[in-house]
Amino acid sequence: MRYRTLYIALLCIIVTGLASTQDRWRDLEVSRIQFEGNEAFRDDALLDVMRVKESPAAFWKFLYTISEKLGDKPEYFDPVLYAQDCGRLATFYQDQGFFSARIDTLLKFDFGKKTVSISFLIHEGRRSLIDSIQHVGFEGLPSDLMEEIRSNALIEVGDPYVVDRVVSEQARLVSAFFNNGFADVRVERPTADRYLSTNNVKVTFGLDPGRRYVFGPISVKQDSAVTERVDDAVILRHLDFGPGDFYSQAKRADSERNLNRLGVFETSRIEPVIGVRSDSIKDIPMQVYVRPRPFQEMVPEIGVSDENNAFNILLGLAYNNRNLFGGAQNLQARLQLQLQSIQDVEFGRVFNRTGLRDSSVIGNAELSLQINQPYFFNNKTSFTPSVSFIVEKRHKYYFNPILRGRFGVTSQTARYTTAFIEWSLERIGYESINPTIGGIYFDSLSIDRRPQLNSILSVTLQRDKRNDLFYPTSGFMHSVTVEEAGLIPSVFGGLFGSDLPYSKYLKIAGRGQWYWDPTQNEASIWAFRLYGGVAELYGHSPAPVPITRRFYGGGSGSVRGWKARELAVSKLPLEGGNAVLEGSIENRWNVLRSAGRLGFVEFNRFSFVFFFDFGNVWTRAREFKASEIAMASGLGLRYATVAGPIRIDFGFRVYDPAEAEGRQWIMEKKFWKETLGNFVLHFGIGHSF
Repeated sequence: MRYRTLYIALLCIIVTGLASTQDRWRDLEVSRIQFEGNEAFRDDALLDVMRVKESPAAFWKFLYTISEKLGDKPEYFDPVLYAQDCGRLATFYQDQGFFSARIDTLLKFDFGKKTVSISFLIHEGRRSLIDSIQHVGFEGLPSDLMEEIRSNALIEVGDPYVVDRVVSEQARLVSAFFNNGFADVRVERPTADRYLSTNNVKVTFGLDPGRRYVFGPISVKQDSAVTERVDDAVILRHLDFGPGDFYSQAKRADSERNLNRLGVFETSRIEPVIGVRSDSIKDIPMQVYVRPRPFQEMVPEIGVSDENNAFNILLGLAYNNRNLFGGAQNLQARLQLQLQSIQDVEFGRVFNRTGLRDSSVIGNAELSLQINQPYFFNNKTSFTPSVSFIVEKRHKYYFNPILRGRFGVTSQTARYTTAFIEWSLERIGYESINPTIGGIYFDSLSIDRRPQLNSILSVTLQRDKRNDLFYPTSGFMHSVTVEEAGLIPSVFGGLFGSDLPYSKYLKIAGRGQWYWDPTQNEASIWAFRLYGGVAELYGHSPAPVPITRRFYGGGSGSVRGWKARELAVSKLPLEGGNAVLEGSIENRWNVLRSAGRLGFVEFNRFSFVFFFDFGNVWTRAREFKASEIAMASGLGLRYATVAGPIRIDFGFRVYDPAEAEGRQWIMEKKFWKETLGNFVLHFGIGHSF
């Protein structure tokens, strides 16, 4: 109350003092806002608190005169807002535990230039810590609820006192009660009592838990406007609760996710049935509303992707049956043709003579059939068998016909953690484009042209806490994959009835992605990626690591100064390698987020990216050398869509280890002719990571 009185008085003084000279100050632009003495918080954090803003640079003001949606308007001094900002800054510091903070201000007027600069001199003082935490009304609660309350606390004794953290802790406590049956919990506003002797704070949370409820009878209602119906039993078994379980908001939300994950419903929601409650009623009836999608569908596919670290044109046709056996099983049959690096294809030669065997054609054709069984032991696990015939052409001299059978199990082991287990049995062949040239090529590399028959088992564990799938601004995604091949055929010998060679190897790969928004308003987002892996043959392997399982470098999702599969320490990068190390740093700059639109052009959908990539691929892990890590940098343009951003990247080489010594670094080459003249252009949909 004392601070509020002081700033009301300050507001009156400023308004009274400047009212007599209103004509002189009302057109003054705010040329500068600066802070001194702020050690705990950066300038941009304090500026976010204020409503008075600095006037933009002359360039942006000029654009504003052309169109309000292109530039930024000038910012003029408002004494009322200025006085209010003084109070906002004082409140901000108090909310962060700086109860003794003092803020002095200085205004410098330049009536000739019609500007004013604002300075804040901040004396932060000592920060208050949390001395103790008290819970009132928590007596006699169930032991499992008390354990949850103690184990996941957001504040602890000794932490700095921050109002937002206290509020978040209260929200966590309320959520814990909601998720343990206490649907009528009533909370009081948390209090903070400061001890003048120590300047520390005692935080008190008070609440009345009320009665404990359980889930009551569950009914299913399907949209009468559609003819398709899913068996009610299928819907009920994908719920995480049943009648008699303690009521939980979290289980309601997770159950809705389970239903949406099936892919058979357009919409689904779970709501309590509103009724009259009395002291004798402890259960809450629930109703599940669903709207099924059409079960059978023929879908044409036309699009682009960045699969295999390259720009791809994709054409396809898929047939879906979303309720094959009446249990929400999804049958999918797909025919797909994908052309990679289409800008390099010699279409005249392809259509006139050579067809898809032309050396300029890179891509693959695939015919596949798969069934997804969504309930496999429990509603968090699904089973997917599939069979595919693939013709993969990644080299101008040969192509690989691949017949693959796959069995996959996907299980959500925790809210943000998913496990994938997959067993593949695949036959890979090597077919020459030109028998003479292809034979010479195979002989020069000592490649065994016999088909391989490989049995491959892989396990992946992924934890994904990104705040958005397409446009992440915070959080992380970590995954690790362990892959083994050769154990089953080596143990069971000729059980498969074939003497074809097979590969025996162990492979491990890990990926980490992190996102950070220091501006807190998505103006400038930092994204980081690190990827590494190694594959090693063991036990006198009869064949090398299959070409489809090796690591490749270069391309739009890799080191962007090189084309797809163009980067490797080996002289034959298209053959891949058995070890990889890569990383990327991106600054995603949404400079036009407030630009609006001009006609049909929506400028706020455009953003820019500066990136720096590094990495390489080695034939074997023991051949790794730090001096062979390639580096690339460049600029990118993004256009936001509902399916992720359309992406264009211009990459150039900063350090090329394959060049002769003295010509490896960017500063050792002619900048315009060699560096920028040899840039690599990448297209794609979605961020590079």
